[in-house]
Amino acid sequence: MRRALVLGLWLLLALAGVLVVLGVFATRGSVDISDLARLEPDVLVSERAEAKLDAFGQTSEQARLAGRSIPAQVAFSHDELTALVRDWGKQEHGFGSISEMQLTFRPGTIALTGILHSAGLSFPFRLDIAVTTENSQRTAEITRFQVGEMYAPGFVRSLALALAESTLDAGLPRLPIAIETLVITDGELLVSGAAVP
Repeated sequence: MRRALVLGLWLLLALAGVLVVLGVFATRGSVDISDLARLEPDVLVSERAEAKLDAFGQTSEQARLAGRSIPAQVAFSHDELTALVRDWGKQEHGFGSISEMQLTFRPGTIALTGILHSAGLSFPFRLDIAVTTENSQRTAEITRFQVGEMYAPGFVRSLALALAESTLDAGLPRLPIAIETLVITDGELLVSGAAVP
């Protein structure tokens, strides 16, 4: 019994040590974003993004009232989506808040960067996702997941992607559009499909 207790304490101390080391490297340094456009959306960009969301919301409402799907297409520049997510990120959530958050589109890739503030610590991060949807078939791969000076290995990236996909497939959050095609170009995201009731 005593050996099991000692072994349990050593394992607990080892886990605490690993978490401290990971925490140090996750909060140190910065994430390289020199290959990404630096976005500073202004009020006009934010208003344009809100107008696009409102137009899609009206199409979605028409689909709900009609009880059938309606063809829909929406395009956002990375400035517009950054304006939408930046305000959300600055709010205090259960996990903390995110400053300097931005979405950058490069051909076939979405890069999400920012600084997560949680438990009095700051964690700069970068997440690159290669994603396409053609003929309603979605393919996605996390090509880079970095927090501070730490890079997530391939199996961690695969697990994070599987968790995100199962969350989407479970309907949380449920998007009011059946996506048939998703195209990411340099600076723009184009989604086409049908608004669903």
